[in-house]
Amino acid sequence: MALAKKTVFLFCYILCITSNFGLNFRPVFAQTPAFACDVSSNPGLKNFSFCDVSLDVKTRVDDLVNRLTLQEKIGFVVNGAKGVSSLGIPNYEWWSEALHGVSYTGPGVKFTSLVPGATSFPQVLLTGATFNESLFELIGKVVSTEARAIWGRGQETPGEDPVLSSKYGAAYVRGLQQRDDGDKDRLKVGACCKHYTAYDVDNWKGNLRYNFNAVVTQQDLDDTFQPPFKSCVLDGNVASVMCSYNQVNGKPTCGDYDLLAGVIRGQWKLNGYIVSDCDSLKEIFYSQHYTKTPEETAALAIKSGLDLNCGSFLTDHTQAAIDRGLLNETDINKAISNNFATLMRLGFFDGDPSKQLYGNLGPKDVCTPANQELAREVAREGIVLLKNTEGSLPLSPDCHQILGSNRSKC
Repeated sequence: MALAKKTVFLFCYILCITSNFGLNFRPVFAQTPAFACDVSSNPGLKNFSFCDVSLDVKTRVDDLVNRLTLQEKIGFVVNGAKGVSSLGIPNYEWWSEALHGVSYTGPGVKFTSLVPGATSFPQVLLTGATFNESLFELIGKVVSTEARAIWGRGQETPGEDPVLSSKYGAAYVRGLQQRDDGDKDRLKVGACCKHYTAYDVDNWKGNLRYNFNAVVTQQDLDDTFQPPFKSCVLDGNVASVMCSYNQVNGKPTCGDYDLLAGVIRGQWKLNGYIVSDCDSLKEIFYSQHYTKTPEETAALAIKSGLDLNCGSFLTDHTQAAIDRGLLNETDINKAISNNFATLMRLGFFDGDPSKQLYGNLGPKDVCTPANQELAREVAREGIVLLKNTEGSLPLSPDCHQILGSNRSKC
């Protein structure tokens, strides 16, 4: 089917404030560690490479992956990652959202009486109407600071113009991710650009976003739908891209090797992980009937380049896919390595968070007067409606002198 609208584009983020990892040679921990690589309570951790901040990310990730069993690895390919108590690894939640301010949508953020909410910026459609690229990035900086302080939908696009959406995406991602110390290899938070790709139909002429097939020419894909995501990766250096529910030209996006491994990681060189929309793998099997079995779906997604599943589908069916020879442990290692590398860049395995750059942010840094004033300024700059003076709206199609001396009569 042809598409009715253009370019839906949204962001979420992952953080590393609570729920931390910690490894050793399988000791019995008396209690769940407060944070990863806590050498003060477990001195043996200093002997392991994944806790050594002087090493490169790949070396640290390889060391971590090699300490996990296959079942433990499978537990790390879903958003509600399963901890490994024998290694002192608690559960980890990847899913949080911050489209126009830190949100409680998703299980990664919980507001309390101490922090009842965060600064809410205008809907991104209004923010996009400012055409102020520096403002997009400034909003991201504020949102990421509040996100780190509290650990943590409406219209989901800044507009239908691929150029504007591209500039918005790259600037917002830079604002979210860039650290104040200028370290380009590390992340303040990890942003996610979604929903990839050609995903902009819901309950339209009997078509639902969960299973519709977007029939798109290569030219339209390159000119309209892909530019915002391409800019997000190449110009924003985003940490993650989320594949959508729908199919594109007969293939589910979360099971399309060309779109995931070929374009995102191959052509654009994503430095991060690829994640599914929530339960999109379930939709591939149960709703789209694209695969014959759940394990075939799991294998298709991981082989296509998916690293993380929002939902529990991969937890439930990856082992069966391996047992049937559809996947092997190397495939799983590749996926979780991309996930762990992102956590390394966030400082998740760097020890005591209070001794890190953003470790002392707290309630005082959330919804500050300055942040609220910035939100008001965005709203002011985004107002673009014309004043209906003397009944001039709607404009007459026969009025040819709208910019001339007689414009008040049009």
